[in-house]
Amino acid sequence: MLASNSFCNASYLSCLFKKKTGVNISRYVNQVRVEAAKELLDITTKCITEICFEVGFNDSNYFAKVFKQITAMTPKEYRNRQI
Repeated sequence: MLASNSFCNASYLSCLFKKKTGVNISRYVNQVRVEAAKELLDITTKCITEICFEVGFNDSNYFAKVFKQITAMTPKEYRNRQI
C-alpha cells in the first residue's frame, strides 16, 4: 500500500527505507503501533485486546509477541508496572 501510494516498486521502497532509517518498514510500523499502545495502556483502562485492535494489530497474540520484542515485557506487565 505504501509503495502504490508512493508510485514506486515495493522492493525499491523497502530497500530505500531501510537504507535511510536502518530499520525495515514493518519493524518501523510495529514500533509506532507499540508506542501508541503504550500510551493507551498508560492513560486508559481499555482492555489489552481492544488496544491491540485500536493501534492496528489484527491478532492479540501477535500484538503481545511484537510488544514483548520491542519493550522486553508483555502488555500486561507494562500496564501493571504503573501501579
